[in-house]
Amino acid sequence: MTRPGLRRALLPRLALFSLALAMVLLLTAACGSGEDAYSARIVRTAHGVAHIYADDLPSLGYGEGYAQAQDHLCTVADQVVKARGERARWFGPGEEDAHLQSDITMKALRIHERAGDDLARQPQDFRDWYDGYVAGYNEYLGETGVDAVSGWCRGAEWVAPITAQDLAAYHRVVTVTSVNFASMIATAEPPTPAGEATSASAASAEPQRSDSFSGLAALDAIEEVALASNGWALGRDLAAAGKGMLLANPHYPWVGSNRFWEKHLVIPGELDIYGVGLIGIPGVAIGFNEAVAWTHTVSAGKRFTLYALDLVHGSPTRYRYDDGEREMTSRTVEVEVRGDDGTVETVQRTVWFSHYGPILDFPNVGWSAERVLALRDANEDNDEGRLQWMAMNRAGSLAEFQAAHAEHSGIPWVNTVAASAEGTAWYADTSSTPHLSEPAIARWQELRDGGDPLVQALWQRGMVVLPGGDSAFEWLDDVAARDPGVVPYAKMPQIERADYVFNANDSYWLPNSQALLTGYSPLHGDEGTQRSLRTRNNDLTLSNLSPDQPAGDDGKFTLDELGDAILSNRSLAAEMLRPELLGRCARTPRVAVDGATVDLSAACEVLAGWNDRFDLDSRGAVLFRELMGQYTPADLESGGRLFAVPFDPADPIGTPRGLAPAGPQGDVALQNLARAVRLLESRGIALDATLGELQYADKAGRRMPVHGGHGAYEGVMNMQQNSRNTTSLEPMDSPPSVEGSRFLTESGYPVVHGSSFLMVLEYTEQGPNAKAFLTYGQSGDPESPHFTDQTELYAKKEWRKILFDQSEIEANKVSETKLTSKQRRAAA
Repeated sequence: MTRPGLRRALLPRLALFSLALAMVLLLTAACGSGEDAYSARIVRTAHGVAHIYADDLPSLGYGEGYAQAQDHLCTVADQVVKARGERARWFGPGEEDAHLQSDITMKALRIHERAGDDLARQPQDFRDWYDGYVAGYNEYLGETGVDAVSGWCRGAEWVAPITAQDLAAYHRVVTVTSVNFASMIATAEPPTPAGEATSASAASAEPQRSDSFSGLAALDAIEEVALASNGWALGRDLAAAGKGMLLANPHYPWVGSNRFWEKHLVIPGELDIYGVGLIGIPGVAIGFNEAVAWTHTVSAGKRFTLYALDLVHGSPTRYRYDDGEREMTSRTVEVEVRGDDGTVETVQRTVWFSHYGPILDFPNVGWSAERVLALRDANEDNDEGRLQWMAMNRAGSLAEFQAAHAEHSGIPWVNTVAASAEGTAWYADTSSTPHLSEPAIARWQELRDGGDPLVQALWQRGMVVLPGGDSAFEWLDDVAARDPGVVPYAKMPQIERADYVFNANDSYWLPNSQALLTGYSPLHGDEGTQRSLRTRNNDLTLSNLSPDQPAGDDGKFTLDELGDAILSNRSLAAEMLRPELLGRCARTPRVAVDGATVDLSAACEVLAGWNDRFDLDSRGAVLFRELMGQYTPADLESGGRLFAVPFDPADPIGTPRGLAPAGPQGDVALQNLARAVRLLESRGIALDATLGELQYADKAGRRMPVHGGHGAYEGVMNMQQNSRNTTSLEPMDSPPSVEGSRFLTESGYPVVHGSSFLMVLEYTEQGPNAKAFLTYGQSGDPESPHFTDQTELYAKKEWRKILFDQSEIEANKVSETKLTSKQRRAAA
């Protein structure tokens, strides 16, 4: 670029940054005449953990915003750009127009505008808290400068000061479900006048009634997202100390926007809370105080329903409703899109809505002259979440913690597992759930079970489709509910125990194998259905029925025993199936498969010497993984090709079990073992390769071995896998997959999703005692020692003590920063 060209490119960027920063400072000063400046103290202990002290909530937010920007400014900046609907403006339309479609959806759903409305409805201290967080973030950015910030966005022209509304918009993106349908919302177009569907995913079909859909193609275009976590709460009966205990083990991405950041937030005499939250979200989402500790797991319940609309002949934007018709509405949005040459053009798109919500260009359904799908989101009006978590942070007892759920009901999509200092364990699924009448549920179940192809096909993907032309399927309005149409707190699944409760992403039905929950809406989840291998491993561990008796002979857990249990890396699949597999190997050492005869003798010897663990030095884990990966997800279900004994709801932990017998086409288990042998040999991988040779985390080009396994296929609780669940644009390792393997890539088994923040805690007479890992480290800066230090600890299973007591914090202080803002705080 010539010098004049460079000057022209830089000047708008510098002017934009300066103008934005000036506007933020002016707006802050204009908000009120308060004379108090923000003031906070940030103490860092080992591994970069931030302990933030302030005299009030606005200054606490200020300290947190500053400290988090030190570690992860790029992630927050990136998510704000997304929430504003400006990704195409800075990064172009994206692959397959992904950025453009995201921006169209953000603007059509009015994410940013509605975030402003959300803020305006919040109490003053809540708004002050957000203002403080933004002031801290902006102050760090102003002091450091775009060209000196740490991480992958250094020098990026899209990094700029933010506002409280920007922050709230990002939180709305995290909360609502509909943004996950961006590609379907942005591309939905009505058919042409000739009646030809124009939507990208439309499939031809005969006219259908609103309750029957025939001839639907398979929905192969919809990808299932791997979500997983383990949450355990132990009561006084199982705790060696006689008080409450907790395991927090959320399985989340190791790269991108859905990472956690560790923090200790203190307002003397008012708040003392330790834990983690997603980057860019103030307060603690998973953690503990003196009275209660809790964690979350992604709920198996439904956050939305789809509605099938029968369209009026010749009017594809009108749909039948009861005995009448309704007209769709539309919203035209403008999106700025950067071209390859750097020029920016404005693109207009029209997005359509029914009274339920946005119209979708759903794969294999599309928008024909007769039919289209619409979506209603249970979190559309949820602006209570952050208030609820702050109330949970402040809870002085389990009763107050539960009252926070009852009062706000703002949990968007997770279960809660909690333990009190007194020794009570509590499980609840209080996440936002559609509220349907019993007759509507019964009719939907008839459609689901009675052969309706669309309802059945989408239910197999976990989605509920309802007839959109019948008012009987409208969500119920209950005066006790948080918002119209959602289930009220009193009708949500919950249970208290003195022994244990847990969740591992299966439904509420089995929080404890001796205390099943029944009688709730199926939109909260299934009852009497097969549980995952990981869920079963959880219950066997907590009931001390695992072969290694994790709670010892006394059946009561110490803190160390709880930590050892989650990192045991026991494979329930191997424990159940390997002995029988070895017997078959001995009887049939040679197997014909795919046109070749395979000698299984060496493979059988490797598996015979394996201890059923997925540790770094485990020899046999790789071979078993590739064997299990030859099965399909359907094979893992009762009646599939894996198990001999089907699922029995009277024995949900013990079934299904046993290796399925050989059939007319031979022994599937041995054939799959033979395929695994051929695969590994073709890649030059030894059959007795250790897991640590192949499974790794890529930390800025440094290959770091990582233990853990797959929850669904291997039944390992400490889950690690290659599942790319992030909306961040942060670069990440993405090696190509190996043909013939479900898990193997050209580089091995990269870990990008799994155990993220692991914490075990016990309450004692002296207060909470806890230890943890933040597996990927506290900092997002590859140049920081805190980018890899905790990955090393995790790999060695060397837990670090959580510093919660003030004297311990001061004794282990690594650095201290005292902050006083350069801007005035808004008056209350």
